[in-house]
Amino acid sequence: MKQFNILMSLALISLNCAPKKFFNSGPTLLQSISVFHRPESVAFSLDGKYLFVGNCASDLFGADKSKVGFVKGAGVISRCKVNEKGNVKVEKLRFISGLNGPTGLKILRKATDKYPVGTLLVNQGISLQVDKDGNSVTDINRLGVGIDLYDPKDGKLLGRIPMGPGSAIANSIGHVPLILNSMAFDKSGNLYITDTAKGGDRLDPQLRQYPGMIRIKHSSIDNPNERDISFIPIPGVPNGIGYWEKENAIMIVTMGGTEIPGGNAIYKIPISSFPLDSIPEPLFDNVGTADGIAFTPAGTIITSRFSGDLLSIPYNGKPSPIIMESFSAPADHRLLTLEDGNSILAVPEQNRKDPNPWSQKLKIIHLPKNF
Repeated sequence: MKQFNILMSLALISLNCAPKKFFNSGPTLLQSISVFHRPESVAFSLDGKYLFVGNCASDLFGADKSKVGFVKGAGVISRCKVNEKGNVKVEKLRFISGLNGPTGLKILRKATDKYPVGTLLVNQGISLQVDKDGNSVTDINRLGVGIDLYDPKDGKLLGRIPMGPGSAIANSIGHVPLILNSMAFDKSGNLYITDTAKGGDRLDPQLRQYPGMIRIKHSSIDNPNERDISFIPIPGVPNGIGYWEKENAIMIVTMGGTEIPGGNAIYKIPISSFPLDSIPEPLFDNVGTADGIAFTPAGTIITSRFSGDLLSIPYNGKPSPIIMESFSAPADHRLLTLEDGNSILAVPEQNRKDPNPWSQKLKIIHLPKNF
């Protein structure tokens, strides 16, 4: 009997420890939700109770299905509920509708005179828009270039930051942005937006493409003032952007690939360096064609790569792939730290090979403490 009790005690110790050790050993898939329409970007509410998903409604057009197009007016923002354990449930699939290629989402962290904390910002007006038949929208005045601001509770439109022809922003930087992509706020509330700048050849007349980053001072969000707006060229075709609080820096990943200088890079721009006229050398180069970037509380950088995986870079460490199941074109992801110290990473997938428009995935990844 004594030997039996010893064996039982050892078994219970093994059962109690093994799952905890396995769950905390690295990132694991928590959920896979397959109800979205080419989700490109996500944003958590500041209280962590909601997750917004941008369905950009892109597809492949043309006889050979090689032309990427974002259907005008078909973009949708979904609102999901997030519980204390990090589980996500779709609350309203079509929370905001009728959008023109919503490619980036962000939550306002510092109130302005016009917009309260928590306001949802949505990039719109991508140059790669098509009508429902796949014909390019060639008139830049019909694209609706700018950032719309919404009430996160009811989806009501609160206002707009126009960036089309004749706007203060276009006048200040000398051109109209072609693909407003990802957004970030620094701790002072200044807004940063990447312009991936493709599709100028689809417009009539054709427009030159200026890939880079737009910076709007917090004081100019309500009513953009040309003196408070700046543009910095970014080599390598900029994509995802984020504010790295641990280093007080803006971080940008590129998607140009190996044929373009800086096309597989991560750039670090310290906030203390603004205003600046040129970009510093990449913090990391040859790290793969990337879409999104996020940061864990421990300082680890996580990027999503077109190759179908996530890349992690520990603080003061070296890049290495996160070993887990593959992704289908993971896009602009975001991280939420839970009350227990663990985190979840929301990763939208841009699977254009799937012919069904409302079946693409959002994957929720669990990240252990100190990852």
